[in-house]
Amino acid sequence: MDAIEEFGLLLKAVTRETDRRINDLLRPLGITTSQAEALQLLDRYGPLSLGELGTLVIAEGGHPSRLVDRLVAAGFAERRHASDDRRRIEISCTPRGSELAQAARERKALFRTWLAERLSEADLAPTIALLDACLAETPLAETVRQRRTRSLAGEDAAGDPA
Repeated sequence: MDAIEEFGLLLKAVTRETDRRINDLLRPLGITTSQAEALQLLDRYGPLSLGELGTLVIAEGGHPSRLVDRLVAAGFAERRHASDDRRRIEISCTPRGSELAQAARERKALFRTWLAERLSEADLAPTIALLDACLAETPLAETVRQRRTRSLAGEDAAGDPA
């Protein structure tokens, strides 16, 4: 196995382990990681148009319409016409969706603590630069940029959605 293949294998394994652990933490809430991410984004930044949500959500690859349909059907989100433009549809959390977003935040904090303990001695800057290089000039690079911009602006001080 060469270094690139090993890097890909490790990256895939870390992603799967992360998803497994977070799904296990969210299962008692009855929501998936994708639903939690969308609810947390809507709760923190909403209301958002479908396109705006698509620029922030990683779980659905920029096309969150089915995810939003499921959230609306479950009563966790709602669609409304924007007050300033009736042609624009905005999505926001319902009160139940906001409760779930907060509960997901709390559950995911357990994962972040677990991971932080494992990485406490690591210098993450070179790894972050390496992963940025892997994403360069891809649609997800823009998603990461959008989330970083909001975080740097102080809109995401809670560190979510992880």
